[in-house]
Amino acid sequence: MDYQTWKEILQNERLPAVVVDLEAFDRNVARAGAVVQQSGCGQTLRLAAKSLRVPDLIGRVLKFGRPYQGLMCFSAEEALFLSSRGFDDFLVAYPTVQRSDLKALRELHASGRSVKLVVDSLDGVKAAAEAMTGTAKPLPLVLEVDMSLRLLGGRVHLGVRRSPIRTPGEAVRFFQKTQQYPNVGLIGVMGYEAQTAGVGDRSPFHKFLNPIIALIRSRSVSLAADRRAKVAEAFNLRGLPLELFNGGGTGSLNYSTKEPWLTEVTAGSAFLCPHLFDYYSNIKFEPACFFALQAVRTSDPNFITCQGGGYIASGQPGWDKTPAPYLPKGLKLVGTEGCGEVQTPLKVPPGLRLSPGDPVLFRHAKAGELAERFKEYLLVSKGRIVSRVPTYRGLGLCFF
Repeated sequence: MDYQTWKEILQNERLPAVVVDLEAFDRNVARAGAVVQQSGCGQTLRLAAKSLRVPDLIGRVLKFGRPYQGLMCFSAEEALFLSSRGFDDFLVAYPTVQRSDLKALRELHASGRSVKLVVDSLDGVKAAAEAMTGTAKPLPLVLEVDMSLRLLGGRVHLGVRRSPIRTPGEAVRFFQKTQQYPNVGLIGVMGYEAQTAGVGDRSPFHKFLNPIIALIRSRSVSLAADRRAKVAEAFNLRGLPLELFNGGGTGSLNYSTKEPWLTEVTAGSAFLCPHLFDYYSNIKFEPACFFALQAVRTSDPNFITCQGGGYIASGQPGWDKTPAPYLPKGLKLVGTEGCGEVQTPLKVPPGLRLSPGDPVLFRHAKAGELAERFKEYLLVSKGRIVSRVPTYRGLGLCFF
């Protein structure tokens, strides 16, 4: 849709507001599903719920059917909430020993929901086992194996700092140690290659680094595939077949789906396609989610200032984490201010006229984080708002 169409859609709305183009959203869902199905490896696609944080959109993805199956959750309490909305099959992907989380896990597990907890330490295993005392069956656990690229004996670390388990031998020994805890059972492995899935190699914000990043990503694709293959082989040789082997993310979906030892892959950001996912050479999704600000003042010719807009993404600070002006085309952020909590000034290109009251559309750098700022999303189809759906925050919830 062009700017004039969006302007008409938003003319009676209070701004700031978030809009989701449902046609683009559905095409992204279909595209990600096709990547998995065309690989021929028979994997399922687990939805990362934190990348949406809107129950109605989570349900919309899962209604697509195969290969979509199950949710990856940030916390046990998020999984417990989503179970109350009718969802099932949860992978709680971040280790926890917090009592409230373990209480939520126990409630889910005892209710008959399918829930699995990721662990990477024996302290986590012990805490989960103690929390499950008296349950009818063991809580399934999934071991996270580190997929970061480590060079020079670990002095150079490329990736994110997650699990201390890095080799097939360490993974098998960890499994053997967990057998002393009767209330839990290790049934799977997760290996997330963040330096491939979460870093683009065509970024306009650090052009000189792109060749180096491309090399790192290429090396990491091979490393992750090799390490995951060896982990699967080590377990199979000991008669310990893995029920679940999870890997990948939006930015590495077309790579990880080629690994037959993976039973499932994960994606979430693909469906909304924030602007960071424009900067990948190996994937292509289309923008589906935007936030609109009201233009409120003109300080100088060729400048317009919007109210609000300081929705900066998490991660290493930089211009790539700021929202990107989307429509009208040609607007640019002002380097001395960027996106501020109370105002966001923009440089207007020659020939474009904006007046106070006009909407300006932006794209966030990441997918789910925008939902922490808004109570509802406006769902748009065929040029009109067809629904208003609550975010987690709109439902009074905060898991992050």
